[in-house]
Amino acid sequence: MEPYESILMELGLGLKEARVYLALLKEGPSSVRQMAAATGLNRGTVFDLLKALQVSGLARYYNEKTRQYFVASPPDKLKELAEERTRAVARANTALDHLVPELESLYDNGDKHPAARMYEGQEGIRAILEDILETMAAENDKEYYVYSSSAVRDAGLYASFPDYTAERIGAGVTVKTIALGTHGSTAGLDERKWIKAIEGTPTYILIYGGKVAYIFLGKTGELMGLIMENRGLFVTQRLLFMELWNRLG
Repeated sequence: MEPYESILMELGLGLKEARVYLALLKEGPSSVRQMAAATGLNRGTVFDLLKALQVSGLARYYNEKTRQYFVASPPDKLKELAEERTRAVARANTALDHLVPELESLYDNGDKHPAARMYEGQEGIRAILEDILETMAAENDKEYYVYSSSAVRDAGLYASFPDYTAERIGAGVTVKTIALGTHGSTAGLDERKWIKAIEGTPTYILIYGGKVAYIFLGKTGELMGLIMENRGLFVTQRLLFMELWNRLG
């Protein structure tokens, strides 16, 4: 992942959105076909991403004869986007001052039903990775379990937390991984097995400390995540994982 892409993702763009915007800046006025060739994405995906960039104010289009051409907004627009996100966060913080007491009354720490929390973008994925380390630090059993997806990993799974593996190892946390495909290798305090008949599955599943986390790709290629906190769900998923693990030999 290029540094520019990481910065754009911090502004809320998906990885593919960032790539299309950067390509549009470099290439100048371009058709969907030209953008598809420049980015290696299919035309349908490029068209959807260009529409998303228009909504963000980062692209516009014009018609010339029978063709439609897209143009990137000047880079100064990124500064405006960052400032608007800052204002939005300030508004959300103000609203939360009033909402948090009400939401706390609804929060259920028990296991009557799974507590679910959604996460978006690189900040959200980092929050999930941090939750794994924090949760495992409080567990007596320092091992968790992963179904690994190359599609999710290659979309920047650890981009926001590049030292995650080092911190995991430093905390003495071990992990068993079943890789869905042929990718990946061990890094320390970990074991890995492969299901080679499956490649590029779009969901990364982590089973840890009474929780199950799912990390997956959104419609425009951005990473999203969900943590389900429920002891029964965790135990079931761990049993299924270990059954498959043992069968893989």
